[in-house]
Amino acid sequence: MHRDLLDGDMTDSASVRLRRKVELALPAYGAPLRLLLEHPRAHELFPRCLTVSYQISRAMVPLMKAALRRSRRLAPTDPLAAGLAAYLERHILEETHSEEPGGAVLDDLAALGLDPVSIRALSVTPQIATLVATQLARIQDDHPVAVLGFLELEAHQADRVAVERLIEKTRLPRQAFRQLLLHAKLDLVHAKELHRLLDSLPLELGHEQLIGLSALKAMALVADAFLDIIAPARPARMTLEASRWATRTHAAATRVLGLPQTPGVGIGRLWREAGK
Repeated sequence: MHRDLLDGDMTDSASVRLRRKVELALPAYGAPLRLLLEHPRAHELFPRCLTVSYQISRAMVPLMKAALRRSRRLAPTDPLAAGLAAYLERHILEETHSEEPGGAVLDDLAALGLDPVSIRALSVTPQIATLVATQLARIQDDHPVAVLGFLELEAHQADRVAVERLIEKTRLPRQAFRQLLLHAKLDLVHAKELHRLLDSLPLELGHEQLIGLSALKAMALVADAFLDIIAPARPARMTLEASRWATRTHAAATRVLGLPQTPGVGIGRLWREAGK
């Protein structure tokens, strides 16, 4: 018998209920990595995928800081927000791997011969722009606990075996995989901490639904961003209304992340100019 996607079995812990929801999306979320490992042009596609990873990494700390600011405002009358704020204060420090958000991934891209200044200037991909905008909307309009759905992605990153296979497949410098190798180890620890937090917070049903929807939406957008690179020939799904929404969310994300408002040079061109 199927469990309700949003509610689950309330006799389980909050973290177990979240994992059960996320499990439904894991085959689709893992598809880009599986396709990349089998792709004959993995050497060419990996730097483009790493650029998307940079944009996600660049967004993580600003989103957590936005959630922390709202949590602090709510904390005097909201025990959930108070507990969330304490966690975010610690986790922001844990995810600050360089002086600028995403800087450690930028160093990995530099190991591929790509110019960090040009990478910073790239226009954010539509899916990551939507991810940032929807997370901000849920943080501001619903509850900052929504950010925990985004952070659930840390529990489902490539493991070390997959990263080693990718290094072997692409034959690219190992220095370009430093953050993937690091997070293959660290994110397991972070995921356990996140799940302990979920089980300790005074979550109501609506909060759990919000976290679950946040996680599933984030996973869908991230997978779609990678698939645009690895499998660009798949059928387009963007309607006129979705296109208008993408334009608005792109503008919101570029303001938050400090990205250019106009489309930048594509990663493919940068890769060619680097002589790759």
